Parts: sequence; structure tokens; C-alpha cells
Amino acid sequence: MVKHEPEIRRAKAKRYVEESNTTVHSAPWTTGRTDGPGAGLLYKALEMAKLAYTAHALPYEQGLSKMKDYDPRRFQWIYDEAGRVDDCVKLLDTKTGVLVVWPHWLG
Repeated sequence: MVKHEPEIRRAKAKRYVEESNTTVHSAPWTTGRTDGPGAGLLYKALEMAKLAYTAHALPYEQGLSKMKDYDPRRFQWIYDEAGRVDDCVKLLDTKTGVLVVWPHWLG
């Protein structure tokens, strides 16, 4: 895989963090739209929730019926300018305050 310059990778990381937070915090269930244009974001948000719970080593059960128990909005993606470029995307569990490196961003 081609690795870009650190400045380019950091810019991509900032955009990734913004898109991840928008996907999870503005998903269709926040407006009641679960079909039609934009409804696919619901499933993307659920997939991101699964990855987020796994990254924090928390239990997770899949499915729309379990969404109330495993709310994706519990997490916030953070861009961290300090440190290595490979570790600049982090995931905050807003319930516990624990911050981990997001292992699914490859930059």
C-alpha cells in the first residue's frame, strides 16, 4: 500500500473523524427516517458501533432491536495531532472517558 506524506495522512484523518462523527451522531434514527434517502447511514452507524464496542473490548449484540442497548452515539472519534500519524485517530467512550487508538483507520 502506498503511504502518503504525513501532512496528507493527517488531513485525511481529520476528514475521517468528521465523517465518522457525522455518520454516528446524525444517523437517520435521530430524525425518525429509517427508509428512503440516507437510510443506509443507519446501517453504517450500526457497523461503526460494532467496531467501536469491539475496540473498547465491550460486549455488543447486533441488530436494530438491540440499538437502544448499544447506542453508537456513546462514542466520539477524535483527531489527535500529537504523536505518530498512525495513531492520530482515536475513539472516546463518552460514558467511561476511556480513549483508545481507532484500529480501523489506515490513512
